[in-house]
Amino acid sequence: MAYTSPSSSAALPTVERERPAIDAGHWSKPVVGFLLLFAAVWLSLYTAYALLPFMRPGSVVIADAKFDTLVRGRMFDSGHRYRVMVFGHSKALTSVRPRELDAAIGTQFRSYNLGLPGEEQFLPMLEAALEAGNVPTHVFLTLPWDKKLDKPGFMDFLRNDLEIAKVVMPFRTFPRDAGTFLFMNRNRLAEAVHDVGEQRDNMLEERGYYFIKSQSHYANDRLPDDYALPSDRPNRIDQRKFPEKSYARSRLEQLATKYGFEIIFIPVPHRIGEFAPAPASDNMRLATLSDHPRIRIMGPDYFNYPPGLFADPVHMNLQGALAYTADLAKLLKSTGVVD
Repeated sequence: MAYTSPSSSAALPTVERERPAIDAGHWSKPVVGFLLLFAAVWLSLYTAYALLPFMRPGSVVIADAKFDTLVRGRMFDSGHRYRVMVFGHSKALTSVRPRELDAAIGTQFRSYNLGLPGEEQFLPMLEAALEAGNVPTHVFLTLPWDKKLDKPGFMDFLRNDLEIAKVVMPFRTFPRDAGTFLFMNRNRLAEAVHDVGEQRDNMLEERGYYFIKSQSHYANDRLPDDYALPSDRPNRIDQRKFPEKSYARSRLEQLATKYGFEIIFIPVPHRIGEFAPAPASDNMRLATLSDHPRIRIMGPDYFNYPPGLFADPVHMNLQGALAYTADLAKLLKSTGVVD
């Protein structure tokens, strides 16, 4: 008969009971350590991102300043009969000079350039201004609303990797941006920091107008007179399309009805040769898309200007902005949008 030790048999259940606890401790400590390290890195990067805004891309600096400072401050006075907000992407940003536009119209006219670089959505900026008590009489749009029928929901957010990344890691490009900033300005760091702040302040002083210097690679910020791109369509008319139904349109109409402002589509500036000239019959156009609220199209879909008035293939230089602003003022007067 084989002899079995009672003590070894009795100890076996105890060993088996202790093993899960040992295994749990084996994996939980590295996980907790990783989470703590991740939190420390996240907080460090977020703190640096918040405290060093001058290292962000210029487009982000401009957009943040417009949201945080321009539209949340006092934009209009009681003496301003015409209170105008101009929306669009970087073409509008670099072509509308509010000070010159106001001077051309009169003292009762006050305008702001709320164009955003690389951004076509205008509702967030408009809603931020309205929430701050800045109510326009006219909203000028350079681009039509999109075709999306529904308000973006939670499932849309989950399917949008970029939006998730913005929420989870708003500083995701900060290491690269900081490295680029330090390398490009290694011999003039203090001066570069001052330049960023000065450009931001100048944009606010100009009520939203901003010249995109970084994309200008020709002398005097001026394209050659014979400049052209293979992608140009000189025989094609670039006609704007206005979707009949759209969430952005519905929301814009709700805001226009609630706050009593009019919506005006204004021309976009293009290079001569980029597209064919817009129909001459549209030069004095004031077409109505709807009456309640009033949505109208003023003038042609676009103005054409010589390449010499552009600093790069898309964005106007200072001389171009002055020319476009003067043409916009003439159009406003000739069509009767303003007295």
